[in-house]
Amino acid sequence: MDAATCQMCGRLFMKQGRSPYCPSCSDVDFQNFLKVRDFIREPANKQTTIGALVEATGVSELDITRYIHEGRLIIKDNPALAISCVRCGQPTNEGKICSNCQRDMQKELSSLQESLTKQSSIRAYRLD
Repeated sequence: MDAATCQMCGRLFMKQGRSPYCPSCSDVDFQNFLKVRDFIREPANKQTTIGALVEATGVSELDITRYIHEGRLIIKDNPALAISCVRCGQPTNEGKICSNCQRDMQKELSSLQESLTKQSSIRAYRLD
């Protein structure tokens, strides 16, 4: 365990996982997440915007977008909550990167792996 500073309250705590928050702030963050999740699950709130969500729940826009980026908050049924893809800027409702960019990145990775495999199979010999 490592000592860390809580990003929410600034207190020093012993970090036990990936969370950047102390245990009490982690609880607050989880309760905020539940407020947002429960609000957007209501059928009447399917077309709510991020601004309206902030106003209704009291949770900051930064926290809401973080929940979406982390994949904790799934907003496929709420097109008005779409956020921008960090790669191309197109609206996405599934994490930081849109599905088109995910596909493109997967293709790029596959081609890089192929080229590395080809390079490793080529043997070089020195003639002295």
